[in-house]
Amino acid sequence: MTISAKNLLLLDGVGALMTATLLSQVVARYESLFGMPKATVYVLSVVALGFAAFSLGSYLLAKSGFTRYLGIILFANLAYCVATATLTFVYREKLTWLGFAYFIGEIILVLLLVYQEYKKTRPGIGGKLFV
Repeated sequence: MTISAKNLLLLDGVGALMTATLLSQVVARYESLFGMPKATVYVLSVVALGFAAFSLGSYLLAKSGFTRYLGIILFANLAYCVATATLTFVYREKLTWLGFAYFIGEIILVLLLVYQEYKKTRPGIGGKLFV
């Protein structure tokens, strides 16, 4: 079973909404359980919300060229993973085991999605960019 580029955008958008919700409603509220500073968590949440808007907007509004939008969000997701990994390292002294588990788990899930997005955009990466 293969998933279309359009449906990958939907999956990406829903996943980003879930991330934004978990970050803002759980991780930020229970800073003592996770260890990541509340302000940092809110920044990550806003970024995830922006990614959700882009992915869902592309899914709902674009008539074609879904692979191009998928390529854009692929790189954005990779940057998000790098930022999250960097913040996990920077705050390693403050993070609890639950915080490490949450952020490492999130990185793994996003990278699994990135891999699926890459497989869908790969033909465009080597030649004509994401068309």
